[in-house]
Amino acid sequence: MKNIILDSNDIVNKIRRISFEIIEKNIEEKDIYLIGILPNGKYLSEKIKFYIEDNSSLNVRLYLIDIDKKNLSVKSILPKEAIGEIKNKVIVLVDDVMNSASTFMYSIKEILNYQPKEIQIAVLIERYYKNFPISPNFKGLELSTSKSEHVKVELQNSPKVSIL
Repeated sequence: MKNIILDSNDIVNKIRRISFEIIEKNIEEKDIYLIGILPNGKYLSEKIKFYIEDNSSLNVRLYLIDIDKKNLSVKSILPKEAIGEIKNKVIVLVDDVMNSASTFMYSIKEILNYQPKEIQIAVLIERYYKNFPISPNFKGLELSTSKSEHVKVELQNSPKVSIL
């Protein structure tokens, strides 16, 4: 059984709201660094970047991080040559779903090597099955589902979030 819980309009509204919350929390900053966790964090961070730049004077830089979920390690951060710029800057890690929080844990572990000022977390969907004590600063929707249910986020063509 497949239940659509967010359609494309809902997703846009959630992303816009997250963007405004990021602006409000970081109003004193000049620069902010978004790091999208591949694959879906790329789409979300690009949209968040657009709304932040369109509605504030924040200078937004976009990076991508690729996590090897099988080996629980960071494969790459792009652009690699500029990652040192995040020292003493506010970082917002962006992903589609926070379930166990392990993806965020491994991302944060890597990012801490570059001495950021602060790490914030933005997710479209937060679930309640965390293995690590990490909570998002910004979230589109909180879901209380069973462990056997799967949250599927589709962001291409006809964006939607469904529970399988």
